[in-house]
Amino acid sequence: MKKIFSALMILIVALCAGCGEKINYKSLTHDEAIKMFSEKPDAIVLDVRTADEFEKKHIPNAKSVPLEEFQNGNFSSLPDKNATILIYCWTGRRAQDAAQLLVDKGYKNVYEFGGIADWKGPVVGDELFKHITQDEAREMLTTDPEAILIDCRFPKDYEARHIVGAVFVPKEAVMAEDFSKIPNKDAPIICYCGDGNRARQTAKLLAEKGYTNVYEMGGIIDWTGAVEGTDVQ
Repeated sequence: MKKIFSALMILIVALCAGCGEKINYKSLTHDEAIKMFSEKPDAIVLDVRTADEFEKKHIPNAKSVPLEEFQNGNFSSLPDKNATILIYCWTGRRAQDAAQLLVDKGYKNVYEFGGIADWKGPVVGDELFKHITQDEAREMLTTDPEAILIDCRFPKDYEARHIVGAVFVPKEAVMAEDFSKIPNKDAPIICYCGDGNRARQTAKLLAEKGYTNVYEMGGIIDWTGAVEGTDVQ
């Protein structure tokens, strides 16, 4: 009888331990996150930075829910606790905090994959590239051997007159995803055109295609350095 009682107690303890098992979130690399995006199209990609940060730059199709909402106990934006949720922020710290808050609230399939600061995939937003002056562009091209200056105008404009050393990569080539002349997506890419408009459009497209170090410096109309072409005397 004593043996049976002991066995029952062990079973009850084991069952209780199972009932109280804590759900934990999992950490993914960016490559693992990208793979999960394709394998689970219904997964929720969650950006827990502020709304302003989100507007400037975020992963396509990400949902913006600032960490502060979870900290204030508001989980209404995520009604399904069984959904697969992949979380990121800027560097990863807020993503981890948000992931812990979610699993503590009973969400069962929670992952964090770090920050957009190291993200190499496509991004969207209002501030995907930086404007630099001519002097800053010259310095970058002089000091960084990987920096590339691209002319994104039409062929006839490039042939007539372009900055010495510029590589011809029209906006249309970027739209067609022809990156043969700029294969390194981490190299500094400096865009220019005639007056700056196409340069800004091309810079935005490059950033959205995964280029991580994109700049625009306006137009050749203001350039005071050396130029070459069929119309240059």
